[in-house]
Amino acid sequence: MRFRAQFSNASLLLRIVQCIDKLARNAVVKLTEDKLHLIVVAEAEGGLQMWSDVLAIALFSDYRLESLHNNEIHLEVHIDNLQRALRSAQGAQRATLKLTKKQGLPVLSFIIKNLSSTGRELTLCQDVPVRVLSPDQAQAIVEPAVARSPLHIVMPPLGSVRSVAERMRALGDRVSVAANQEGQLTLRVANEGVDITAYFRGLQNLVHATPEADAAPARPAHEPYTATVDTRNFMRFLQSYHVAPKNIICCIVEHQALILYVNVGSAATFGPGADDPNDPTRCGTLTYFLPVRQV
Repeated sequence: MRFRAQFSNASLLLRIVQCIDKLARNAVVKLTEDKLHLIVVAEAEGGLQMWSDVLAIALFSDYRLESLHNNEIHLEVHIDNLQRALRSAQGAQRATLKLTKKQGLPVLSFIIKNLSSTGRELTLCQDVPVRVLSPDQAQAIVEPAVARSPLHIVMPPLGSVRSVAERMRALGDRVSVAANQEGQLTLRVANEGVDITAYFRGLQNLVHATPEADAAPARPAHEPYTATVDTRNFMRFLQSYHVAPKNIICCIVEHQALILYVNVGSAATFGPGADDPNDPTRCGTLTYFLPVRQV
């Protein structure tokens, strides 16, 4: 297998990695012919998962990939190591990424070129150890299976949600997210001593011809769908502010999951597989799966 690419936007990849550095120690990097996927699978059963896909042309130029397994490469990487290498590549004159071996072990090698104050070219090589996954190991990594969501609503500005959530997290270890078909979303924390609800109104409900949204709502428009999740997991999702998302779509599958699509790119598209090749601003989507907890 072979992989080599020249960075055109190392900053974007760094910001995506910053979104996941509090989720787990390791992540899976999946490279395909036209996309880079970053996947964080829950370390414990029933934990938060994050699946992302970003168009290769949004990150790289001169992107070359060859593999005997459907031109796909799966690598397990330590998130901190990847983040440090990406920081080194910020502002470089030229930065190249390639999959190679050093002392018989696979690494993602960052070759970073800069100019010194005297105009001399300086080259930094920073290697990130990786574990190459076999096809069987890669096939075992699958997105959570959840039912169709009857509701898709555009979240309020992330700054507003973060401000409320920061105050709520000290009050309880569960937060209830509820939304209806009339553009209202609420965040609620309740325990024996306090019951606080924050209301966001005038939001946009989306109706799309996707498998998740082709069924009619099962209840009146004013009645909410609710998902109660770990406050810690919700705060981890809010780290997605690093990518300055165009929009975030909230989907509630009661008794199963809160699904949040963080769109990096055009506000006109959302959800898995929604990349429009004719949209020059489309970059990709970070999808968070937060399992529902019992109150």
